[in-house]
Amino acid sequence: MGKIHYVVMFLFSVLFVWAFLHVTQSVDKQKYVEITVSAGDTLWKLADKYKHEHQLSHEQFIQWVMSVNNRSDERLIIGEKIVIPVLKSNSENRLVANRP
Repeated sequence: MGKIHYVVMFLFSVLFVWAFLHVTQSVDKQKYVEITVSAGDTLWKLADKYKHEHQLSHEQFIQWVMSVNNRSDERLIIGEKIVIPVLKSNSENRLVANRP
């Protein structure tokens, strides 16, 4: 029983370290779309507007935006620029596909 206990503790420790490193890893903002906030925009509405370009729930989208943009408040200001969890390559492909 002793060896199993140590193996389980070791695996748990490795998983914990991996999760910590994964969560603290910074996001390369250059890979993601930056938008300018328009009148009436909210994080919830933006999550809905771009729902086909990300695989996140509304709550996950908002949490991502808040974290990456170093925000403590969900209120958006007209004209401010924020990075959203939509890869530039996905956005460019969508725009190219919509051209006549």
